[in-house]
Amino acid sequence: MKPITPKQFKQIKTPKKRVKKTNTEEHEQKLLCEWVKKNYPNVLYTVDLGGIRLTMGQRVVMKSRAKRGHPDLMFQEWFLDKYCGLAIEFKRTGTQLFKLDGTLRKDEHHEEQLSYLIALKERYWLAGFVVGLEPAKEVIKAYLEAHDTSLSIINKHIYPKLKTINQNIKTK
Repeated sequence: MKPITPKQFKQIKTPKKRVKKTNTEEHEQKLLCEWVKKNYPNVLYTVDLGGIRLTMGQRVVMKSRAKRGHPDLMFQEWFLDKYCGLAIEFKRTGTQLFKLDGTLRKDEHHEEQLSYLIALKERYWLAGFVVGLEPAKEVIKAYLEAHDTSLSIINKHIYPKLKTINQNIKTK
């Protein structure tokens, strides 16, 4: 085998390192779960891994246990004797779910998620979309610490607004 020259060595292309994106829903959800574990170690909650890249075997397990539209995070804690749990459909920072008129943008997956959230609301869950890591932290904190201003904080960040979900339920 013939040795290569320095010039030839420089021409060899090395594979580029894969840079992990930090603005993905998966990344933000992971940070959110770490925050919950750190700040509320005794809280009961589950995380749906539907939006996370899984191996083939993991996908088979997930398909067998979750219905389409199932929320990303579900907290099984009572709130002011009014709600039996908090269900969050988490979206990464910057996601535009709704049009200016307040209607959901046309997307089959988001429509399934909204239907699931409304069904949970009918079953005494506080449920909705939350866009972004910091708003999600505020909603969870307000819910778990249940104080006088909790509902106004939650309503500031949860979509559709609690009033809108209640109207959708009444019109059924």
